[in-house]
Amino acid sequence: SAARSLLVVFGHEPKKEREIFDLFTKNLIEPGWVGADCSKLLDGVLDFKLGDRESLEDISALANQLVERVEELFFSLDASLKFRAKPVTDPADARSDESDAATVDLRGVGCPLNFVKAKLALEQVQVGQILDVLLDDGEPVKNVPASFADQGQEIVDIKQAGDHHVVRVKRKV
Repeated sequence: SAARSLLVVFGHEPKKEREIFDLFTKNLIEPGWVGADCSKLLDGVLDFKLGDRESLEDISALANQLVERVEELFFSLDASLKFRAKPVTDPADARSDESDAATVDLRGVGCPLNFVKAKLALEQVQVGQILDVLLDDGEPVKNVPASFADQGQEIVDIKQAGDHHVVRVKRKV
């Protein structure tokens, strides 16, 4: 039940254990909110339920760590259901290469719709990952980075690329 308790924050309400574990891995382990060693715990529980394992004693310490971390994350939720606690690992460490950045092309999209679309695109990347936002010169390149900064996101870089700008945003929250 610890694995399931935070999934509602991500808009999920799974019923089956396999689905719970898959969503927990995707939403909490991979982005670094919960340590990667938790995968061993989830695999062990499934093996136990399938009869491939006689006991869970050797992974009980992992279960206790998971419960503590889930409680910590739960109590760190703010009013917008974002974690105030820091991830245990930074997924950006392994993905800092520019080629790994997601991109959204908002050239020709006016204010404030361009920020709304950029924000929706940023919500699709994991905390710690980079989003490249392509914006027109003028108001868009002034307003969108300022709006992201106001919301606690990190503006990594803004550079001119021909007739437009590339704004690199690192998702922080």
